[in-house]
Amino acid sequence: MRRTPCMATAMVIYLYFIVYGMVVIIMSQHSSHLQLQWGATEGQVLQAISGVGIGKIIGPSFAGFLSDRFGRRLSVLTGLVMVMIFLGGLLVSPNWQVGFALALFFGLANAVGDTGNYPTLMEIFPKVAGSANVLVKAAISLGQLALPLVVTGVAAAGIAWGAPMIALIVILAVLFAIQLRAPFPDYRALAAAQRAELDAAAQAAERAAAPAARSCVGIDGAALVLYGFCATAMFWLAQNTLPMLGVHLAGMSESAGRSLVSSYSIGSFIGVFVTATLVARFVRPVTILSVNPVVAGLAYVGLLLSTNPGAFHACAFVIGFSAAGGLFQLTVVVLAEFFPLRKGVVTSMVGLASGAAAFALPYVSGLLVGDASNAVSSYRQVLGMGVGVAVAAALLGLFVRYRHQHILGSARAVTPPRGAPRAACRGAAPPVDPGQRSAARDRRCLLPVARPTGSRRRSREASSRRARTLVPS
Repeated sequence: MRRTPCMATAMVIYLYFIVYGMVVIIMSQHSSHLQLQWGATEGQVLQAISGVGIGKIIGPSFAGFLSDRFGRRLSVLTGLVMVMIFLGGLLVSPNWQVGFALALFFGLANAVGDTGNYPTLMEIFPKVAGSANVLVKAAISLGQLALPLVVTGVAAAGIAWGAPMIALIVILAVLFAIQLRAPFPDYRALAAAQRAELDAAAQAAERAAAPAARSCVGIDGAALVLYGFCATAMFWLAQNTLPMLGVHLAGMSESAGRSLVSSYSIGSFIGVFVTATLVARFVRPVTILSVNPVVAGLAYVGLLLSTNPGAFHACAFVIGFSAAGGLFQLTVVVLAEFFPLRKGVVTSMVGLASGAAAFALPYVSGLLVGDASNAVSSYRQVLGMGVGVAVAAALLGLFVRYRHQHILGSARAVTPPRGAPRAACRGAAPPVDPGQRSAARDRRCLLPVARPTGSRRRSREASSRRARTLVPS
């Protein structure tokens, strides 16, 4: 990624997502402490955590509109404040019902923040929007890897269990102060330029007597929203059911079953960087959408057919690599390519699908497993659902790829052409031509010279015009 006037803004966004990766699992990491604080059971803590999914369903109904109407900065800052309120409220919450309300509030914060952060990254790095958004997944994974180590260290040192939450609140407050003054891209100007490119391509197709295709919310938007649902479902099934799948289908112990999640997480972390490199240098993001579900589907079939623990580890790694290696983030990027004027809205649409998957998949899986009286058969049905979701994602990915090629042609993305100036950042100095910059340096090396008065300047201009009239043509 090249350095841009808004690079500091992007770095703060990535730091936020590292913190977000910690916050999103903080309730499960402190489940035992919350049980004592609330006087609740483990099941009630899980019920409280489920409020995050409901918040992610409600939030997109208004968050995207606010981002596109009032700007990215407001959405980013509002999301930071809401996460701080969630962490502070969790420390003093009296019961699990309040915890549920706070989790729902955090789901809303996630929706609001995403509709500001994801579009901002796409607008700061328009030529590598796919890689920029995929790196968000790496930042989240880093936070999720770090928090368990932090919690273990805090417990070993005898420090209060709420200390990590207070530290995260302080970090978020610092990020808020930075983003309050940091430059943000002029998203309206960039969106207008991208829309102009699409219109120019359509006019060129008309002049060539070719039918001009345009993106359609009912077709392209619906397909990608459904794809976002399937993308979330593919990795949710793996990260939440792998331990019990290993126990019941591969004869693994509980500790060995939990280690499958480690294989999945390693695959996810590596997949993020491989995907980012591919979309930056070799392939379009839409190609990844059509290929990765096929790979994930084959891995689910491997889990369904095998009973070998080694094969389970390999399949867990492949699912993490293909399904959790930035697929959801690329869905946002491709949807924004179809609808460049509504980046905030399209992010909220995919977020809505993700929230629906986070809410629906636990419910359906619970119906399939039931009381686990026939666990082997029940978990095979869960794997069958994983295969079905992967097949649906692959078919949707192929359809989206066809529409992308038909509407946007062979262009890598709807971005400014190479060599064109980048979108100016609000609050940043406008780009300066290298020649002007050199001349400015030269002028700084000279002593101050008195500027001519207005009458003298007009006299010189009149003399110059008279001299030009005397030059023979």
